[in-house]
Amino acid sequence: MVLDAILFGIIQGIFEWLPISSQGNLVLLMVSMFGYSVGEAISYSIFLHTGTMLAALVYFRKDILSILRSLPGYRVNYKENNGMISFLVLATIITGLVGFPIYMYLKTTTFVGEVFIGLVGMALIFTGLIQKTVKGSGKNGLKNLNLKDSVLLGIAQGLSVIPGISRSGITVSSLLFRNYDSSSALKISFLMSIPAILIAEIGLGVMGGIPSLGIDKIITGLLFSFVFGMLTIHVLIKIAKKYAFWKFCIILGIIALIPLVFYL
Repeated sequence: MVLDAILFGIIQGIFEWLPISSQGNLVLLMVSMFGYSVGEAISYSIFLHTGTMLAALVYFRKDILSILRSLPGYRVNYKENNGMISFLVLATIITGLVGFPIYMYLKTTTFVGEVFIGLVGMALIFTGLIQKTVKGSGKNGLKNLNLKDSVLLGIAQGLSVIPGISRSGITVSSLLFRNYDSSSALKISFLMSIPAILIAEIGLGVMGGIPSLGIDKIITGLLFSFVFGMLTIHVLIKIAKKYAFWKFCIILGIIALIPLVFYL
């Protein structure tokens, strides 16, 4: 039965473009309503990012082709066309150094269901509070990327391995803190997700193969994640620029804390 995989793929395909933690919401749903273990839920939710990564590849294909054309003449600096490549390389490396230990800890540590859901709720509230404090009136754009941005954004993206911390939310917020305009911040955030997710999937595949949930669920979830990612990316990026999604994050976080309160 793959109905749950269809649902998870649709949620990933829609929520990935919004700063409300697609992974956090997926893990909450998988653990609390579908009986997945914490390890299964985290592995599967990360795998579903492959579908939206492919959608981002298609959507930002012109930017990616431009980056690829710059590779033959690339030099390790942040000047001219080298800036985006240098940013992506260093930010991806730092993402792995920060995110991998967190992933391994979450995957191998046994949590009481209510406690884990409560932790996800706290992370969602944290994401909402960060978004509430930032504005999109900066003057920096893609040509202003530098070493500090690589380090800060790499750390931020690495922390988003924690379910409930929105990858797009925390990276876009970090860029806005660095005085980038909202349009550039969104583009940079999604471009930097592509190499990070690609390397994460390769690494997880080498370590333990694809999630052991059945090939039908794997393919179905991936397909629906890609299709709905393609259908919604343009519209939802525009919506994300206009509306205060921090409120939604905090509401979801508070709801997730309710089982923990009763457990305690």
